[in-house]
Amino acid sequence: MTRSRFGVRRLIATTRRRTMVIGALVVVALLAVAVGLTVAVMPAPLARVLGIHDTGIDHTCVAATPQTPIGVAAGSGLLSLSDADLARTLDLTVAGGMRWIRFDVPWSSVEATRGQYDWAATDRVVDAARARGLTVLGIVDTTPTWARLPGALDKEFSLPNDTAAFGNFAGLAARRYADRITAWEVWNEPNIVNFAAPAPDVAVYGRMLTAASIAIRTNAAPGVTIVTAGLSPAVDEGGNIAPTRFLSTLYRVANSSTWDAVGIHPYSYPYLPLDSSSKSFNAFAQLPALYATMRRNGDGAKKLWVTEYGAPTGGTDKQKVSEQFQADSLFSAIMSTRSRGHFGPFFVYSLRDAGTDRSDAEDNFGLLRNDFSPKKAYDEVRAAADCR
Repeated sequence: MTRSRFGVRRLIATTRRRTMVIGALVVVALLAVAVGLTVAVMPAPLARVLGIHDTGIDHTCVAATPQTPIGVAAGSGLLSLSDADLARTLDLTVAGGMRWIRFDVPWSSVEATRGQYDWAATDRVVDAARARGLTVLGIVDTTPTWARLPGALDKEFSLPNDTAAFGNFAGLAARRYADRITAWEVWNEPNIVNFAAPAPDVAVYGRMLTAASIAIRTNAAPGVTIVTAGLSPAVDEGGNIAPTRFLSTLYRVANSSTWDAVGIHPYSYPYLPLDSSSKSFNAFAQLPALYATMRRNGDGAKKLWVTEYGAPTGGTDKQKVSEQFQADSLFSAIMSTRSRGHFGPFFVYSLRDAGTDRSDAEDNFGLLRNDFSPKKAYDEVRAAADCR
């Protein structure tokens, strides 16, 4: 899916300045060693400029629990794969230690004509995933043309003009997959314009969430888990709403009994997730503030679900990271969430590169390249899954 990402700081601009910084760091390091001090971990962006790989990642394993499995955020692309590519994708998901899979159950294509339903594409994927023992997180999202708002008739992610109709579809999906899907995420990134046209509206999303939640609980098997839409790492500009402000407002406009967990997409690239020097640009570093919002509203016992996290190995110079950096970033984020105690499943975005355009970040988030060959991150995620 197309995403809007946040900006990043400018790095060292000239060769002369880079040389001066290297010299200064060498002097500081030598002095520190001479007096028996520990040299501080170099900030990740600077380490990347200097070509140094050791960015301070702790590769100590934190064992997974039943509440903290690793999954893959595969998105709607699964629905259009050939049978052979779908099988290969799911087999490599399992082989990589991932036990959950997250993908869209799109209202816009299942009910393209009001009252007429075509479940064939989603049936195929759900059944193939379940046949391999994968647990499914279904995303109920997108809006058919007949239910879009007047200002967003050409937008698949238009907010619906009738939240009751959206809730009805969510209930039908929950009933159809009651024995196969036990967790549902209601929409995707409703805090940004790309996924909430014509503009994000917390009150409208609150009504969507309430309608969908009631319908899902009525039709799904007992014990179903409802997750709020994973929020994008946005800032308050251009109509977008920052995650913490969006969630704070959601608590005011909707009853928190509506949901069982809070979804978040805490992307941090091109920084490591625990790089405190990048906090203003690093959504992972803002997770404590999001959880504090939950606690203030009496939801401290609920879990944060990371329903997307990853980094692109292609794109512009300000976006892309090396394959080693991608691997380090994922391992660090997975271990960090496991160690905190208030996180649920962690979904890697994504398994396979969506395309082969090295200049397009959206084509390069995969643990695998487009030809299914593995990047370093694939083995790193498998190692994280094997932590005991």
